[in-house]
Amino acid sequence: MTARQPSLPWLRAAATPALCGAAYALGGAHGPWPIAAALLLGALFYGAAAAKRGAAAACFIAAGAMVFVMALGVIPGFARLPLGPVSVNTGKALAGLGAALMWPSPFRWNGRCTAIALVTLIAVPLVAWAIGFVHWSPAAPHKLALFAAANLFTVIAEEWFFRRWLQQPLAARVGGVPALLISAALFGLAHFSGGHAFMALAALAGVGYGAVYWASGSIWAAIALHWALNLLRAALFGLPV
Repeated sequence: MTARQPSLPWLRAAATPALCGAAYALGGAHGPWPIAAALLLGALFYGAAAAKRGAAAACFIAAGAMVFVMALGVIPGFARLPLGPVSVNTGKALAGLGAALMWPSPFRWNGRCTAIALVTLIAVPLVAWAIGFVHWSPAAPHKLALFAAANLFTVIAEEWFFRRWLQQPLAARVGGVPALLISAALFGLAHFSGGHAFMALAALAGVGYGAVYWASGSIWAAIALHWALNLLRAALFGLPV
């Protein structure tokens, strides 16, 4: 199952290399590899939207894999753009924004989303506090604002990958609940660098993000909850190290 085909796919696909050009201008990219990656990702986006069924599915899968690779920061030439006490992963930002522009999703929210969001925003910080993973250390307002701006790019890329690329196609094959749990577990595993506790907390949060996406059908609803939880953590317990 691929994402819904956008109108004017060539124009939307061209946004990815255009964003890469902006990254060069801002000092967030240098050398040939970033633009090569952006051109390849744009081509895969276009193929996912404009090719015939089998080829489109293959392009969609490859595009998701490319987003994941770019988010890992392993492609040479992508630099982190400093933003006060935090920085922006340029490769991840480019991949996430390119995907969001390729497949626009209207923001939708309903009563079930509100209930899921409240449970997630209360349960995850409480569990993190209870196990001693976090300690009270509120971030200064100006640092929180800078973190909010930088973190939004991260959240867009992660939610597009785990919900739109992974959970949505899985749901068509194995059902909504298994797809939600699988995507949440993989989201937790993706945070292995933070240790076992962080992986478990990320998986728990991923259940909330996936449930909001399932309840609303809107990637921006999942992005909003993910971003809100990250900001709540920073507001209460300080900026992530």
